[in-house]
Amino acid sequence: MTGRIALHGGGEYVSGDEAAMDALMAAAAEASRAEAPGTAPRIVIVPAAAARQRPEAAARNGERAFAAAARRAGTAVEIAVAGIVSRGDAMDPRLVEPLAAAHLIHMPGGDPDLIPDILRDSAAWASMRRGYGGSTILAGASAGAMALAGSCWTPRGPVEGLGLLPGFAVLPHDGPGRLDRWRTALPGVTWLGIGEQTLLIGRPGGTWTVAGRGRVRVIGPDGVERASAGPGEALELG
Repeated sequence: MTGRIALHGGGEYVSGDEAAMDALMAAAAEASRAEAPGTAPRIVIVPAAAARQRPEAAARNGERAFAAAARRAGTAVEIAVAGIVSRGDAMDPRLVEPLAAAHLIHMPGGDPDLIPDILRDSAAWASMRRGYGGSTILAGASAGAMALAGSCWTPRGPVEGLGLLPGFAVLPHDGPGRLDRWRTALPGVTWLGIGEQTLLIGRPGGTWTVAGRGRVRVIGPDGVERASAGPGEALELG
């Protein structure tokens, strides 16, 4: 088993997001069982995208939401926070250490330029990639999801994402008008339009599934919708 990617359209950790959180918890439990039967899922929250705002609050909200999902699932869980909110933090062995043992690493939303800037070529990202090469799920919501793709829109202009989905960009909070604005800044990429409180989870080159409240759209560089799926349905990303 290799790791998976989970992309969330935003509105994470709050009321209404239970279905998406439950899908994340189920994926983390599956990854923990792949390590050893009876192992509690280990989840690490990385609030890097909230560095300019209130990263501690984002982390606390994540801890509460994952704990609630574990209660709904009737499973034990270990939840930790890796307080990586700067380039220096991303190179700090004390902060990086929890990432190595995680079954699921979750990056909540915030500012889309921060995660690529903080994590690229860092010890933290190297640890996350090693886990992803095994069974670790790398998950992001809103700005956290945007950063995992090949390209990432930011208010300051496009930047290179962390590259787990080359040729793709993520459009969180999918709604009227936003795609037209963002396509101008990022031509030539395929867009994943993900509704709020909606999760897309899978492996590159494989089948992806949708959970949560809304829909996921695959939109070509020409702006034409190629595919769409709702909760419980599957998508092929190519």
